Amino acid sequence: MMEINNQIAGCAIATPKPDNRRLTISNDSEFKSQINAVIDQHVYLNLIVDMSCIDLIDSTGLGTLLSIFNHGRNNNCKVRFCNMSSAVTNVIVLTHMNQILDIYPTLDEAKASL
Repeated sequence: MMEINNQIAGCAIATPKPDNRRLTISNDSEFKSQINAVIDQHVYLNLIVDMSCIDLIDSTGLGTLLSIFNHGRNNNCKVRFCNMSSAVTNVIVLTHMNQILDIYPTLDEAKASL
């Protein structure tokens, strides 16, 4: 369900790939546990979550993103999100989560922010 790459020293890039291209109550716990496991390794100071394979998110998914962001912060790992679809971006903006989470339009921009 997830690819993890280490393309930059001290930074992991996680690309979640759920079967139904959704982050909802049906798959949020697996999504969260896989990303938190990367954070818990204490190997990476930065984590970029590439959301390009997710087309839809519900309120549980929003809570999951916030939980991952906070888990990273509590473990000295900066978490950034990138490549969100327009539908996911709209939900993020409507809920003002864009004021909390570190979100970048592209993977290259997220990498440049390091």
